[in-house]
Amino acid sequence: MDKYGYDEVKATVMKRLRKEETVTSGKISKEINALLDAFEAAGLVEEVDRNLLFREISSQVSVWQPDPSVLRDKKHKNWLPERKTEISWRFWKRYRQYLEEEKSWSSVVTGKLDQVTDATLGDIGNPAQSGAWDRRGMVVGDVQSGKTANYTGLICKAVDAGYKLVIVMAGMTNDLRSQTQSRLDAEFLGFESELGKFHENGSRIGVGKIEDHGQLIVQPLTYSAQGGDFRARKGTNSQLGGNPLLLVVKKNTSVLNRILTWVEGQGQTNPETGEKIVNGIPLLLLDDEADNASVNTKDPEEDPTAINQAIRKILKTFSQSAYIGYTATPFANIFILPPDEGSEKSKYGEDLFPRNFIYYINPPDNYIGATKVFGLSESIDGLAPVDESLPLIKHAEDAEQFFPAKHKKNLPVDGLPDTMIEAIRTFILSCAARRVRGQKNVHNTMLIHVTRFNDVQEQVIGLVGDELVSIQRTLEFNTGPQWKQLLAELKKLWEDDFVKITSSIIELTGDSLITPIQWSEVSRELTEAALKIQIRGINGLAEGVLDYAEHPKGLNVIAVGGDKLSRGLTLDGLSVSYYSRPAKNYDTLLQMGRWFGYRPGYLDLCRLYTTKEIEGWYQHIAVATEELKREFKLMELSNLDPEAYGLKVRTHANGLSITAANKIRSGKKMQVTFADSLAQTIVFDKNKNTQENNFRKVDEWIGGLGSFSAQKKNNYLWDDVKPDQIHKLLAGFKIHPFSRGVDPELISKYIEKVNDFGELKDWTVVLISSGTAKTRLPIGGHQTGLTERNEVQPDKDLYWLRNANLISPEDQYIDLTGLQVDAALAATIDSWAKGETRHKVQPTSPSGPFIRRARSPERGLLLIYPLDSSNVLLDGKRFTDMPIIGMAMSFPASSNKTTVEYQVNTKYWLDRYGDDEDDV
Repeated sequence: MDKYGYDEVKATVMKRLRKEETVTSGKISKEINALLDAFEAAGLVEEVDRNLLFREISSQVSVWQPDPSVLRDKKHKNWLPERKTEISWRFWKRYRQYLEEEKSWSSVVTGKLDQVTDATLGDIGNPAQSGAWDRRGMVVGDVQSGKTANYTGLICKAVDAGYKLVIVMAGMTNDLRSQTQSRLDAEFLGFESELGKFHENGSRIGVGKIEDHGQLIVQPLTYSAQGGDFRARKGTNSQLGGNPLLLVVKKNTSVLNRILTWVEGQGQTNPETGEKIVNGIPLLLLDDEADNASVNTKDPEEDPTAINQAIRKILKTFSQSAYIGYTATPFANIFILPPDEGSEKSKYGEDLFPRNFIYYINPPDNYIGATKVFGLSESIDGLAPVDESLPLIKHAEDAEQFFPAKHKKNLPVDGLPDTMIEAIRTFILSCAARRVRGQKNVHNTMLIHVTRFNDVQEQVIGLVGDELVSIQRTLEFNTGPQWKQLLAELKKLWEDDFVKITSSIIELTGDSLITPIQWSEVSRELTEAALKIQIRGINGLAEGVLDYAEHPKGLNVIAVGGDKLSRGLTLDGLSVSYYSRPAKNYDTLLQMGRWFGYRPGYLDLCRLYTTKEIEGWYQHIAVATEELKREFKLMELSNLDPEAYGLKVRTHANGLSITAANKIRSGKKMQVTFADSLAQTIVFDKNKNTQENNFRKVDEWIGGLGSFSAQKKNNYLWDDVKPDQIHKLLAGFKIHPFSRGVDPELISKYIEKVNDFGELKDWTVVLISSGTAKTRLPIGGHQTGLTERNEVQPDKDLYWLRNANLISPEDQYIDLTGLQVDAALAATIDSWAKGETRHKVQPTSPSGPFIRRARSPERGLLLIYPLDSSNVLLDGKRFTDMPIIGMAMSFPASSNKTTVEYQVNTKYWLDRYGDDEDDV
């Protein structure tokens, strides 16, 4: 008789613990010991490490997850409560059981999944309701945080409730489509969709092995193979309205048009319009990586407008349809404007703006995202305390010599950067250390992303392969001076890097699965760990695929690629990333962050090799995305709808830095408002003329303000400065395009417009003077201490402020009365008490949004920061002797929805910001 192994024992203990309302350490120990004592006495169990089992179960049951946030329209009635007891929920119950028993999910997390999928199901159409309905929504979750599990749960419930056709659009590549199909095969269908492909238990996989819920029937019309996308001949015999049908397809014009032809062929002609309509068959269309439907690409098969139109035509063909976009980067979707009335609307149906609901899914507390990896600045607009970054980042400045930021597709690569060679060795050490911790039959992945060009990637694959084979052979034949030298170098890397970081991560995370490891233990596992590693090219040239499912004992792989690795693709067991390819937009960069996700028991073994410049971008993004989430939470509490959020993001002063405006092909008039915002310069050109002209202008302008009204903490304040003087300063003041949220021309236009309503008629101007300054000099006739702000990437072309923050939090309320400050602090504490902010303890000072809401709409605040330029170097030398002028403007909330208009198109973007895909 087979003996129970570690995994079976763990699953049995977890099942018993689910019956407990509260799980304590004592209950975990009691269940483990009772079960193992009985099994050992009967000779039914292999040797199981009780201590490891206790730590692993403890870490899983202690996971906590906050509730989701949601904005929804007010007219829709949630139909689910009335039908909930009449639906059997067999697909959902089977999936939940699978997650808890096979995937070891905490019941807290499956409970949250149950809650959010119930809410989402209630927000889309009731499949038992007759008549026409059309629902549009969006679900936002962090990169690699579990969006697929979320929509798999929703699919299960939708089919249980009566949806007959489910279409999942899974990205733009065969790899991503195939990976998504395989996942749904295991977690929804329960069998292998690819005909003739059998596993150990025949064709039954995943949920299909759970027999408690009877036989559940769904018919797939797409398959898990690379070429398993929808083909017309596969669908012709499948009638809508019988068994539920599943399609997992690429976002590709030909594929979507084939689906349209197939469904139109089963529709009835509408006598009024002559168009085909499918009545009484509810469609659920899920758009994974939804913001990628509008990527600006030259391939006509992937043309964004053609894809967008095909999706809309499919939805329009069904009298009952629900569309939900899933994404980690919702910015592009929110820039979709409601369509103009007219021919386009009637021809294609309305655009895909999520008008009915938007969910923000907050990940569990064991999720490792941008704010944890890169830390959070001293404040998010004065809101959040310092979050210490994880010590996992290694700088790879030598990558630029081998892979310049702007290189051509025929770039010759004749060697690897030293940091990449170190990263490969780090990966081998990481694999060996996981084996020491008992994580032997697990996947381990290393990512190398240094170029978008296939030909350059092929050269990298060859050189990495040579390096890996050299290490493998040296370890395998373990003789001679080469072996001794390699072992000594690996030991040094382990002791100098891993030992300290493991200790630090244990302290920072408290992950009970992370335990200190001795070099003697690692060295014993090195050879086997190294020999298991293979290299795969993941690009258009290579046949390489990441077929984790085909390797039940673990796939250990170094994946070299570009765009295919940068969106949607899950890299199982990703521990080492080497990423040196810069991008200019939040959504592009966040999607490239494949290293975000869950790393139980091996976070300390993970490393990200990247440049200081890219690290600076991610720190900035961490702040920006937290601000967006906070804004969302505040709007939820105000009971606003998705269109209000769309307007807020579209008109946010920093809106254009969020997503590529070059996704907007034909040009679009955009609106921006500065109400209730803080605009601050955070990036400066190291151009001597620009900065010195700015300084002279400010010096002269302050001199013209006359005597200051007050002095607070060394800072000089002028009250009642008039708008004409503000316009005079802004005219001709030069900013760098990356500080585009402080566009002087747009700010001037905005001030003029709100002046018509009696707003921003008076300004407080503050010249910030540091009391601890090393350098003091007269500015506008006033002795001023220069402010010091560190830069992200010393000695590069740009002076980029670390943590993307110019102001000190208290400066934003320097001119408020005591009563105004008290009101702002009370509102901040109230917000904290409702769980909306990241403070660990009750705040003692007011935060940005509430400071601005306490400010009178008639009064704006302009803060001028003369920055010490003595340590701001270019080519090793100070580029100017004058201070660099930073400006911040705090705008009060407005009683009017005033916006200023500007035209955006590809040319506008390229002129100002260049192209992410520039290859010259």
